[in-house]
Amino acid sequence: MPVPALDAAGRLRHHAAEPVTAMLAVLARDALDLVASTALARVRACAGDRCGALFLDTSRPGTRRWCSMNTCGNRAKKDALHARD
Repeated sequence: MPVPALDAAGRLRHHAAEPVTAMLAVLARDALDLVASTALARVRACAGDRCGALFLDTSRPGTRRWCSMNTCGNRAKKDALHARD
């Protein structure tokens, strides 16, 4: 696991002897935490035509449709607007 430490400037840094292995361990830990939680029911597939991303819907009503409003959501809304013209 990456070890947190403060550098000389007081910034938080993480160090690991084997960074790839450490990041895979963090990813595995987070995935297991998600699978074992009630949040798993809020994992959604992006509704974007050209996107296959999964995301955790943290919106209050649980109705988020896109992985990112800045990319997929914006693209879908632009496409819908052009389709109406």
